[in-house]
Amino acid sequence: MILKAKYVISVQGSRATGQGPVIENGLVEVRESRIVDVRCAARHEAHASIVDCGAAVVLPGLVNAHTHLELTHLAGKIEPREIASRPSGKAGDSDFADWLRRLLAEMRKTRDDAEVITASVNEGATLSLRCGVTAVGDITRLPRVTRPALCHGRLRVVSFGEVIAIGALRAALRPRLQAATDTAHDSDRLSAAVSPHAPYTCDRRALRACQEAAAAAKMRLCTHLAETVDEEACTLEGSGPLADFLRSVGVWNDSVKHPGLRPVEYADQLGLLSPRTLLAHVNYVSDADLERLARGRAHVAYCPRTHAAFGHIPHRFREMRAAGINVCVGTDSLASNPSLSVLEELRYLRQTFEDLDNREQLEMGTLCGARALGLDDTIGSLEPGKQADLVVVPLQPAGDPDPLENLLRSDLAPTKVYVAGHGTGLL
Repeated sequence: MILKAKYVISVQGSRATGQGPVIENGLVEVRESRIVDVRCAARHEAHASIVDCGAAVVLPGLVNAHTHLELTHLAGKIEPREIASRPSGKAGDSDFADWLRRLLAEMRKTRDDAEVITASVNEGATLSLRCGVTAVGDITRLPRVTRPALCHGRLRVVSFGEVIAIGALRAALRPRLQAATDTAHDSDRLSAAVSPHAPYTCDRRALRACQEAAAAAKMRLCTHLAETVDEEACTLEGSGPLADFLRSVGVWNDSVKHPGLRPVEYADQLGLLSPRTLLAHVNYVSDADLERLARGRAHVAYCPRTHAAFGHIPHRFREMRAAGINVCVGTDSLASNPSLSVLEELRYLRQTFEDLDNREQLEMGTLCGARALGLDDTIGSLEPGKQADLVVVPLQPAGDPDPLENLLRSDLAPTKVYVAGHGTGLL
């Protein structure tokens, strides 16, 4: 198969040929599951295998580095409250604990219903593929339910088994960790990984156990970190809305010893800031935290529209990138986001930050996400030898002549999606 389009956006470019990341009148040649060539089409080039996509761009499959597919069925049920409805009405005045309370109430309704969870995960995978996402970093509370549903699907999944173990739930550490590290359903599309949920839901022993288990198995690790303004009070003093919420549901008891450190400082002390670690959100950081993140070479998944929905202070992703931190894009779940589309996240960024470089933005939604998930040798850019995960998006007819600007200013959806060279058949 050879895909032809007005533009091919390879993301990486080619040092060997001096070819840039944007190729006008481009071709992507695929043999079996892999890319064998990316080039400019010769004049009047004809081949029986050419699929002419016309006035469109071909780009790498998008990577959603942080999501929760099993919460897909909660779409529209527990959206974050608007800033104006909060007591102070100020950005950063978090209703996160209240949102968690509502989330937990909804989750309890289907907690033991494997059929509902399986259907939710499958729907999330289908929605992801339809919007051009070919790989995800998925957080799952129930890996023994979700992994069998995903392991033979089209979507590429790094499945982070979630561990919550603090106070009254400390006894859950061993079974949760065993479930998280279970590789029985690993396949060419799915790999097991570990997710200690957050420093306020995992005690020191649990965080260390997750880190050691992931390192021993050479697995990726993901944790939610510095997500909300209330998290610092929780880890620093054992107080605030998050601690109160955990006490109210009987989790945080007298056995819990708060670390007395700020979230990023605490993660650094425990050795969690490593190249194998993906940190979700990281919305509240100091200059010293940025230095720690850069030194540890952990990856950061920024979820732009979820970040905005909670009214957090401006994210420091640009400063992170300037410091050499690999920042990628996630959507979080449909419990806090209107869709699972990484392309829509990138378009939101383009509308919000006029000074962003379009190529850097696209990289955040493709190669940076692949790097964070440990998949950058396989996907994330269009290069010979990599898997043929491809997305075709039509150009806006009256849009900007620059293909990246046209793509990011448009509202047009993908028309073709390929994973390992095979069409998904969903569009």
